[in-house]
Amino acid sequence: MGLSLLILVVFILVTLNISSVIETTTDEHRVYVYLENDISRAASRDIQYRLLGMEGVEEVAFVSRSEAMTEFREALGDDSDFLEDLVDNPLPESYRVKLKPGYIRIETLDNMASKIIDMPGVEEVRYGKRWLSRGEALVRGFYMVDFGLGLIILLSVIFVISNTVRLTVLHRRKTINVMKLVGATNTYVRTPFIIEGASQAVAAALIAMGLLALIYVSMKRYLPGIIFFRGEAIAAFVIFCAILGALVSFAAMRRYLKI
Repeated sequence: MGLSLLILVVFILVTLNISSVIETTTDEHRVYVYLENDISRAASRDIQYRLLGMEGVEEVAFVSRSEAMTEFREALGDDSDFLEDLVDNPLPESYRVKLKPGYIRIETLDNMASKIIDMPGVEEVRYGKRWLSRGEALVRGFYMVDFGLGLIILLSVIFVISNTVRLTVLHRRKTINVMKLVGATNTYVRTPFIIEGASQAVAAALIAMGLLALIYVSMKRYLPGIIFFRGEAIAAFVIFCAILGALVSFAAMRRYLKI
């Protein structure tokens, strides 16, 4: 039971870490609003205020031409030597817009870009539509496959726990029959088995979490950014296993008791 639950928690932990990477990557996405070359400072500030007033916008940062060139040089790295031949800085001023979590979606960005491009003084709006749409498709595919695999693993774990508890009840069927013959009630006979099933499931859950913690500590040396379950998540998992073990024991007793 502990090893079967270990497979489940490893799968859940891998899913959480991949989801964390996806969320972090999505949060780093920005919308770039490029301004016309002859725009006045007052018109530029008006665009900034209007951007800040749009739904879903968390932060609007002004990027001057010099800052844009510096970032461009850093992005090019060793290939930035050819920029030395430039007489004038061709890069425009722009605003870098950070969105709140949950608003970085193709539909939301399309709607926002259509509104921004109509603002006087705005020359172009870029938000990586092609790459973002491909990313959303990949994320949807990942979660669909992940859900299918998770369901299969969960059903397999329930099957293992169910059969383990049923074997325990089957091994003590003579004891159950004797207790019934001497007049024991169904509740009196059933209660110890339900407690035992829950206890076995809790012990298996703790074993699985202990083994997972060892795996986490060893893998953290090579993957320092990985995350682990919080205390409340571990407690919820142990409680879930306890309830599952109790329910399986209750179901197994129906064969020997008239409920």
